[in-house]
Amino acid sequence: MPHESPYPPVKIPERPYHEILLDAIDKTIADGQNKIAFISGDNPNVTLTFEQLRKDAFAIATYLHSIGFKKDVAAVVLPNLFHYASFFIGCSISGGAVSGASALFTDCKSSEIKCDTTSSSLIFSDELQRQFVDSRAKVVLTYEDFLPKVLLAVKQSPNVEKIIVIPKPVGSNLPSGVVSWNEVISTPVTALPQVPIDVHNDLMVLPYSSGTTGPPKGVMLSHFNFTSMISMYLAIDKSHNMDVLDPNWDCYKEKALLFLPFYHVYGFGLLNHCLLKGMTGVVMSHFEPNNFLTAVQNHKIRVLCLVPPIMVFMAKHPICAKYDLSSVRMIMAGAAPAGKDLIEELKKKYPNLTYIQQGYGMTECSMASHLPDLRNAQPYGSVGKLASNLVMRIVEPGTNKEQPVNQRGEICVRGPTVMLGYLGRPEATASTIIDGWLHTGDIGYINEDGNLFIVDRLKELIKVKGLQVPPAELEDILLSHPKIRDCAVIGIPDAKAGELPKAFVVRADTTLSEQEVKDFIKPKVSPYKQLEGGVEFIEEIPKSAAGKILRRFLRDRSTAKL
Repeated sequence: MPHESPYPPVKIPERPYHEILLDAIDKTIADGQNKIAFISGDNPNVTLTFEQLRKDAFAIATYLHSIGFKKDVAAVVLPNLFHYASFFIGCSISGGAVSGASALFTDCKSSEIKCDTTSSSLIFSDELQRQFVDSRAKVVLTYEDFLPKVLLAVKQSPNVEKIIVIPKPVGSNLPSGVVSWNEVISTPVTALPQVPIDVHNDLMVLPYSSGTTGPPKGVMLSHFNFTSMISMYLAIDKSHNMDVLDPNWDCYKEKALLFLPFYHVYGFGLLNHCLLKGMTGVVMSHFEPNNFLTAVQNHKIRVLCLVPPIMVFMAKHPICAKYDLSSVRMIMAGAAPAGKDLIEELKKKYPNLTYIQQGYGMTECSMASHLPDLRNAQPYGSVGKLASNLVMRIVEPGTNKEQPVNQRGEICVRGPTVMLGYLGRPEATASTIIDGWLHTGDIGYINEDGNLFIVDRLKELIKVKGLQVPPAELEDILLSHPKIRDCAVIGIPDAKAGELPKAFVVRADTTLSEQEVKDFIKPKVSPYKQLEGGVEFIEEIPKSAAGKILRRFLRDRSTAKL
């Protein structure tokens, strides 16, 4: 039998999402006396009020409508900036959807991917062009530093009609087809566009999958998909988390640190959560250690939503000791698994850190399908319990046979948060959503108490003589070594074994040798899980901005050396 959520069902409003969001913003404005919506984490003197946010959103909607933007897609190539929120709302009022692209596509110094600096413009412009074309973007919003590469990408993107650039002032010398942000938000608002929206079928947001194993795909999320997700999240978050953390929790007095990228569904969800709850968001354009730590210290952040690489940073980097992080009571981890050793190290280092919880989800189910619950102890390794309104099955890969409790299989989810499909990829959609069930591609199991445990990605499991080796298991062990700052494990081809595990390691101590790494692993795992594929030391593990290891780049690196 399929597993049902232990939480009571949540009533999902059948309204365009932006109407729900604007209602919340109106309430905050009425109650908060021109409350600040956002503070810059890079420059605390720069702020934006809820009133100005709403005003800008209305002007953007009016402008977009005037240029014929209706049920279209607007691509956003930005770091985290205040502008993201008002632009999204304006697009949605106009009946359109936003499709965030990584601003890191434009910067070869990014941590997302190491590349050859001589060909960086070609690489990143090609990434942008692919998304512009695939999403059929009609408008692009970008930052002036990125404009040259956006213009290069747009040359081969026939649907793009207008580029909006931040922060060029009105009247500045801009290329044809490019308009200043200040000009857009100066658009007079007489009446907002009245666009009929089918909440079940019209797109609200078009994020792209992380592309850890292949090219990213556009994930079509409707108004109802996202409204369902945020409704379920808010219901559990308050009663089972915030009220436990502090019975007198007052969102109006809290600040949230927003540094996870808004173009990713996790960061986008946190941005919306902040606006819906009337909180003040401290927005960081990108992760920078000193700015991050200063923001936590000065704004006394109590809840941090992180990805494992930042947790590793907080646990291992000596710079953290220079800051007062005693305000942090809870860490909510997502996007990739966090191991037991890492969690224990964090709790030991930060005594006030009472809770470290993990959730689970994916872009294809609008963000999270499993959420933490502070009212019930969450065992190590668990990613929580199934969210309201969802149903789950654990099936044997290939046979679709349901697995019993404590038996591993592929996680499948069904419910109102499941995407409409992949844009323009009916075959990929049909192989992912089967009879209404979203096949996540993740291997896991559920225990007697309904807690889900993730083992690994189905496509990332290493097959050694037919035996499965989960990379995450070896990575967790490696990260417990004091001389290892970061790591990733992949399978490399082998004529006899099929594949062999190979570790890529970022050293915290230059004295660390390959043999020392192998010897560290040897007594802790079975013989077939040994690092027979070798150990390679690199400067940085390629990861998406959400913290997922981009193993395809490591495989390409290994293949290039053969």
